[in-house]
Amino acid sequence: MFVNHNDLKPIVNLEGQTCFGCGSNNPVGLHMGFHTDGQRLYSFVSAPPVMAGWDRIVHGGILTTILDEIMGWSVIYLLGKIGVTKSMTVEFKKPVQVEDQLTAVGAIGEAISDRQITVLGEIYNGDKVLCARAEGAFAILSAQAAVRLGVMRADYMERFMPILQQREGA
Repeated sequence: MFVNHNDLKPIVNLEGQTCFGCGSNNPVGLHMGFHTDGQRLYSFVSAPPVMAGWDRIVHGGILTTILDEIMGWSVIYLLGKIGVTKSMTVEFKKPVQVEDQLTAVGAIGEAISDRQITVLGEIYNGDKVLCARAEGAFAILSAQAAVRLGVMRADYMERFMPILQQREGA
């Protein structure tokens, strides 16, 4: 997959975030950042050797985390909502090497109802070869519902609101 980095807009995340996938303040996390072309989300990430399974192959759980994170952020940015993973199916197509520059791509699939959607994720290696893909069913929550259901505390959601509102046309 060819992605022209100059055509992508960076997506801002919260300062001080400790999420394993996207937190800049997590010393053992993936530190995923996100960019968009308006239709899809992208993250350029590599897994360090400590995230290997066999030899220098990235552990499947780490690849699944990358896919879940790109799909979740696709909901956040493209829909301006909180998405909670209900289920996901992952297909591992090719081994992924640690320290390889990966491109994760996320996109919104189909609306199942007004509260559930399908989200798609893919991981390409540095040679632009598709290595893993996922399809997830996500529950879609408003900010108020996410707080009411205990997904986020009210003070955290207040800090997070600008993130939900940063997409074009929000």
